[in-house]
Amino acid sequence: MLEPIRLHVDAKRCLYAIDDAYHARLSVDSVRSLQLQGGIFSDDEAQTFLDKPFAKDALALRRWDADAKDAARVTPPLKHYLQIAKALLKHELRR
Repeated sequence: MLEPIRLHVDAKRCLYAIDDAYHARLSVDSVRSLQLQGGIFSDDEAQTFLDKPFAKDALALRRWDADAKDAARVTPPLKHYLQIAKALLKHELRR
């Protein structure tokens, strides 16, 4: 499912239009790139975006992307992710 990735830029434009908290936490570079990407959606454009399949997934991906840029956020150690991968592999092998 690559659609949320394809909608990444439009998700940013939509979030700026509908979520003041999202707008406040973005970097100067992200604000500048927004203008290069077409600017903030109008209310109608935001609604059209929200009506698309995978729009909610794209908004979630965009928020995760913003969260990942938080230098104070603690990243779990590699072992954490290896355990998840192992569990997923076991689940897949049982299918």
